[in-house]
Formats: sequence, structure tokens, C-alpha cells
Amino acid sequence: MSEKKNLTVNSGLTCLLKDKQGVLDNYDRIMINSGTVIISAEINAKLTVRGASINCGDMRILDIKGEIIQLDKGAIIDGGMNLRDLFVIAKDSILVTKEGMAKLSEAEGLIALGTVYYPESGDMACLTKVSGEKMAYPDESEVFLGDYKLENLISGYMPDKKHIWISGCLTALDKKALNDAKTRGLVISCAKFFSYEGLDAEYGDMINSSNRVLVPDGHEITGKINSAKLPLYGKKIYVNGDFTMDEGDIPVLEEIESIIVKGKALLPVDSVKAFRSKGKADDYFIFEGHLVEINGFEQLSHSMLETIIKKGGKITYLVNGCLLFDKDVTAEDMECIASLSYNGSIFIPAEVKSALALKVTTCNGFMGDPEILSELTGQSIKELIGRVIGESGDSTYNLATYILA
Repeated sequence: MSEKKNLTVNSGLTCLLKDKQGVLDNYDRIMINSGTVIISAEINAKLTVRGASINCGDMRILDIKGEIIQLDKGAIIDGGMNLRDLFVIAKDSILVTKEGMAKLSEAEGLIALGTVYYPESGDMACLTKVSGEKMAYPDESEVFLGDYKLENLISGYMPDKKHIWISGCLTALDKKALNDAKTRGLVISCAKFFSYEGLDAEYGDMINSSNRVLVPDGHEITGKINSAKLPLYGKKIYVNGDFTMDEGDIPVLEEIESIIVKGKALLPVDSVKAFRSKGKADDYFIFEGHLVEINGFEQLSHSMLETIIKKGGKITYLVNGCLLFDKDVTAEDMECIASLSYNGSIFIPAEVKSALALKVTTCNGFMGDPEILSELTGQSIKELIGRVIGESGDSTYNLATYILA
């Protein structure tokens, strides 16, 4: 008996318009998980008969006549673009100029995964064919999409327009760049403003933003970091991301005067008091022993766990994927596991499962004996694990956009 094959599509946008090569006929089960699904009446009928599962926020049954074109990140629709009889898919945010509004109205339609930015004085009738988030920008402004550092933004920038409008975050940590912008008489509007408290006090009147993230003066800024690298950044550190400590690095905190984490602090339990005396974080994950993050697949045997127990060690596991315990592991081996959080699958012998289950703090997925599963499903352990880590005959697509046309 041939093995049944599954097709899973996880995407922001899925377009299922034509199946000229019979791709969908190769699968027994089809699951679509998508923010937006555009599907032709023909394909919709075909999937309905096959019992396909479609989970989406927005589903549109359309028989698109025009040719499909895709616009990449940072695309601009201006007066020079010809969209007549075309169906446009924007894989990210796009900018429409005042002259481009009329061109947009000539398209068969437009679907954007990001935001469509258009001039506030533009004809709103031109946006009737647009699906997706829409946001107006001031006509008199120079528009920039995305995140920018101020020094990079104004380098060589000498237009007549004095108002700069940024869809994302403006990072301004360079006093020289701020002074240059102020001397030129620039006014900047942005979705988010990231700077030092002192610089904001001196130059903040030219920045319009409802979301200001301000770093206390004297702090060195870094991104995601582990504690072993803290001494490289001085006595006061601002972590713009996650921060991870290990038990062996606790003494490093004694050298730090202040630490602020704009993200999650992953801390061994013995370091909590010392960390809180020096700083704070937006979120915390407290663990015991050594923290091990698994992204993918890992196999554990009795001898590996027994060695940890003999050394008096403890491990906290964070699993995103698959963790397989060999047949020889025992309930006593589970004593070295302080806690387990998993998003995926845990394969463990039935007689040991209860001992491990006591260690589980959060779970999203499956935990069970692979041999019992094999009896129930008729699949070998290799096939079961292959499905989890993507080595089976199934097809799984994790994409921004999936198009079948």
C-alpha cells in the first residue's frame, strides 16, 4: 500500500489559480494556512471535493484575467509604471506616488502583504482595487519606507522638501547627524524613534513620533547578547534584544553597574537576585542548571544523561523541533532534566514518559512512545521522525508568498 502524502502550505499570501501540471493531484491531504488566500473557482471546487483544509484570515474566490506580476520590497508605483490589465502582488510594503495613483487604478487589482503608502491628497477611488493595509503620508514630505539610521538617511540628502516621513524606526545616536539635520531645518516624522535621553531632550523637538524608545545616557548599546561578552561593553549596558546568562557567568554581573534589557532575559535561578540588583528586562525566563536550546532534531541516550547525573548537573531544554530519547533511557535518567518546554514532538519510551512529563513547563505538540505510534500508524520510527523534521515524502512550504498558476 502506497504511503499517503500531505501538502502543507504556511504563507502570508497563497494564490491558487491554475493547476496545469496536476500538482495538487499528487497529494492525499492538502492544508493551507495563510493570511490571505486568492483562489479561482475551478481550484476551489477541486479542493472542496478533495476535503482540503484552508485556514485563513481573508479568502477571495477570483478568476483573475490579467497577468500576475510581483513587486519586491521597497517597490514604488509612480507615473512611469504601466499596470494596465495586470494583477499586482506586493510581497512587502510599497509606496505609491501622486502620479502613480492613476496608474494603480488601471490594474486588475493589487494585494499587498505589507502596507500600501499613498499621498493623503490622492484620489481614494484609485484604492478600491487594493487589498491590504493602507496608510496615507503627507504630500509635502519626502517618504522613506523601512527603518533608518539618521546619519545614513541624511548623507547626501539635499532636496527642497524639509519634511521627512519614515514608515519605520529612526535610530538617532549620532549627535553630529542630529545637529546637521537641525541646521538644515529638517522635520522628521517616524513610526518609532530610538535615541538617548539627552539627545532627545536637545533635538527631540524636530522629531514627530508617538513611540519613543530612549536609552539612559552613559549606556553602551548592543543587540542580542550572552553574558560572557558583557565586559566588552563597559559598566552600563543597554541590550536591544534578548540576553542569556549561564551559571558560570554569574560573577560577570559583579563588574556591571547597570543593565537594561529591551527583550527577554534568560537567567539561571542563582543569578536572579544579582541581576535584579543591577537592572531590569521586559520579560524573564528563569531556568535551573544549563540551558539547551534545540532548533531541529536531537537524540539522547542513557549514557549521555547518566554522565550528566554523575557530574551533578541539571539541564533545562527549550525544544523547537524534535527530541528523541533512545530505548535504553530510564526514569532515573530524567533526574538531570530540570524542566522541558517544547514546540514540536518528544519521542520517549512509554515507561519513562510519566517521569519526563513531570518536568514539562510548556508544551505545544506531541509527546509519546514512537513504537506505539508505529503500531497505530503503520509507519516506522524513521518515517515518523522524518515527518517531524521534514525528511518524509510530504511537502511543506513555509513562504511569504505561494503561487500556483
